[in-house]
Amino acid sequence: MRPMRLWTASLLLRLSLAVPIAPLGRRALATVLGAADSGEPASLRAVARAAASEGHDAVWRIWLQPWVSGGPVRRWTSPVLDELAADVSTVPGWVVDTAWTDWLKEPDTVPWPLLTRWNRPATDAVPPRTRALSRLALGDTTGPLAPALLADAAARFDHPVGERARARLLELDDPEAVDLYCAAAIETPEVRDFCVAHHLAPADEVERAVFFVRTGQYEQYQALDPNGALLAVGYRGGSTAERAALRAAMAASSGIDTLRVLAGQRFDRRDFASLTVGERDYLVRQLTGRGDWVRLWPLVPLLPLPEAADTVRRFGTWRPSAEDARELFEALHAADPLVINDGLSAVSVMPSRIEPVHVSLGEAFGACAVHDLDFSSDGRQLAFVGTRRKDEPFAGVVDLRSRKVSRLHSDFVHPLTRVAHLGPDTIVVAEDYARNVSKAQVKKIHYADRHGVRPLDFGTARVVGLERTTGDRAFLVAAQRQIVAADPRSEVFLGAADGPLTKVFELYGRNSFDPWGAAVSPSGRLAAVFGEQNIVVVDLAEGTVNEIHGHLDTGPGQAHAALSPSALVRITLSGTLNVWHDPLTSTRVPAAARVWSPGQLPTGLAWSPALHRFVAVRGAHLEILAVPPTREIPMPDHLVHRRIELVGAPPERPRVRLSPSGNVLAVAGDGPTVNLYDLTSKESALTRSMGSLNREDLAEVARLRRYPDLGPTARHALALLSACLEHGFRHDIGIGDARDGAVVGDHEIELGGWRRDEATDCRRRRPAAARRRLPSYRRFPGAARPACLAAGDTGMRRGRPGRAGRRTCQGRGPVRQRWSRTGGGGPGRARRPGRVSRSDRPERPAPGS
Repeated sequence: MRPMRLWTASLLLRLSLAVPIAPLGRRALATVLGAADSGEPASLRAVARAAASEGHDAVWRIWLQPWVSGGPVRRWTSPVLDELAADVSTVPGWVVDTAWTDWLKEPDTVPWPLLTRWNRPATDAVPPRTRALSRLALGDTTGPLAPALLADAAARFDHPVGERARARLLELDDPEAVDLYCAAAIETPEVRDFCVAHHLAPADEVERAVFFVRTGQYEQYQALDPNGALLAVGYRGGSTAERAALRAAMAASSGIDTLRVLAGQRFDRRDFASLTVGERDYLVRQLTGRGDWVRLWPLVPLLPLPEAADTVRRFGTWRPSAEDARELFEALHAADPLVINDGLSAVSVMPSRIEPVHVSLGEAFGACAVHDLDFSSDGRQLAFVGTRRKDEPFAGVVDLRSRKVSRLHSDFVHPLTRVAHLGPDTIVVAEDYARNVSKAQVKKIHYADRHGVRPLDFGTARVVGLERTTGDRAFLVAAQRQIVAADPRSEVFLGAADGPLTKVFELYGRNSFDPWGAAVSPSGRLAAVFGEQNIVVVDLAEGTVNEIHGHLDTGPGQAHAALSPSALVRITLSGTLNVWHDPLTSTRVPAAARVWSPGQLPTGLAWSPALHRFVAVRGAHLEILAVPPTREIPMPDHLVHRRIELVGAPPERPRVRLSPSGNVLAVAGDGPTVNLYDLTSKESALTRSMGSLNREDLAEVARLRRYPDLGPTARHALALLSACLEHGFRHDIGIGDARDGAVVGDHEIELGGWRRDEATDCRRRRPAAARRRLPSYRRFPGAARPACLAAGDTGMRRGRPGRAGRRTCQGRGPVRQRWSRTGGGGPGRARRPGRVSRSDRPERPAPGS
């Protein structure tokens, strides 16, 4: 559409031939307003005539269109306003509302003198926020102003309305508005400086204490909360982010009692046990930095056991004064936190037996044998190869979500012994049969997917390893091209899908290297090919080859090797476990330990990322191995950390494979069924803070210590945990029925029935018929025992409750039950069971101590 000429538009408007609401009138008025924006006098007069004849409202509506005025800045600064707003009374109310809305959003768009000249607040047609702020900007101090709105406006240091709002905030002195404004001061430096300069603070004492610390007003805080009680309440009620910020603020001040703030006023074990890892670490660092060992030591037995063992190493030469506390301190100081963590986690996250999930390969298989398994990289599929009926080889893939065979191939002539899963329903398999081969009997590698089976352009005398590596359908083949002793030739190839294989390296007549198998690291970067004499480690990314010397020994069975992110582990034919730690380029003698007898070697070895351990399968048991995580930690005397029964697993040399994540173990044998065992770690109470554990947990520790297959590392960790728990419960007395899960603090008496369990050496709940008997008391090992207990006496009364004859037991502990052999009344009269003398009760700490 062609633009309208100014002369034509003025003529149409003068002759009233164009109605403003009609398209022609809008075009004519827009043309005149556009020309008037340049300040041309004739156009401005035309605008005045149009406003007089058509009404100011119609002209304003056309002018405030963006395509006419050109945007929010020009619409309020154009010369057109000199004509439209010459008489303030003619400006429509909705125009005033639009001006205030634009100004509150961006003050540079509307000149403040224009609004002051109008001197009109926003109307009721706009939101209350705009209406209230317009009155505030014009200086109206009588109108209502919500506290939240006032605080928000006062926090605007980039807008003129903020200055008026801050003046109003100081004038009104509204506690709610001040609280909201102080909350904004935590994150905004300008608001914080304003609060400090004008002495603004929340009305609530707890919030005020937190505010003073968060804003760095430590003198005001010390005057308000000298003992930290208010800050402790505020800290416990804060969110995770608020707690972290408050800890950072407290670290900048040396006068705040962080222990009292974080752990509570009474130092209750329940309060301390509820702290997060970050809070515990912060508290330990603060007390360590101050050298406040007297206050840090009582907290050590409340930490998780590995953290406690690590914390006591910071104490230097300081030792607790009490004899039993010193013994516990030295036991923790001698413990290695890494070993303790391994030992505790191994017994606490896995059950003693695992039931399987059965996956059938199909009833049509009948009698068959599975020779090899391999998980997909995401653990959703499981590849398998085997033989059925009359030596008919087969290969396939099982979808573990539906537990059905999704792909099955039987187009093979020779038996299959190895498989690698490369992608969805995509596998690569290797043939193997009699070693005495001729040129016509070459072992082949087959690639199978949804389109069928295709042999690769590759042949060898023997395939000793077939593993998936990093890359798109990439795999590794370890092969022996010649098996003649006079001309040995061992090679490693890399392949991708059904393409040609690329030779990585070749050992031709080198030290008579006879490969036995291959393993790939969890990242897929390293591969290890192990033989009778040496192990060859290949960096598949860089192409480097390193030879590690290590004799394989002789004996029956099959050797195994596995790689973790930092170590290489191999089982020799004599039952020895060899361990090499990074870097895997040295010829250093490996750490070794004799673990199994030659006739009882494991049938599988793998690294489990889920358990952070090497695991082996031997018979129908999973064995968790305590391989040291670093070279500096010596090999334990017993490497089998724990044995777990695999219910239903074939006892005689099953075929096993661990998933890439290490949380599912597949076991197969003779028959068309694969058993899947869930190795997912279960969180246990024993790994939590010791301050959150109770007597039931102590009984559980005693039960675990009786487990016959428990390794020495785990047994040592449990013994140390038991000592810490007994030390924490040393002041407790139980009478009557106890509450399950109750956690009693130091120097407290709980009404609960407990008895000595001679088998577990722990106190258990007493039967109802015997609840009136006094419980026995067991001190931490090494502490002095009462005279009547030194000869093996259990400390329990013989005969019926109420029998006259009673024993005397004088103990030196802070809480002891006493009763005498005398009968009748008088000073020697026996106290009734369950009563404790006032002199025997522990002294409670004074308030504020």
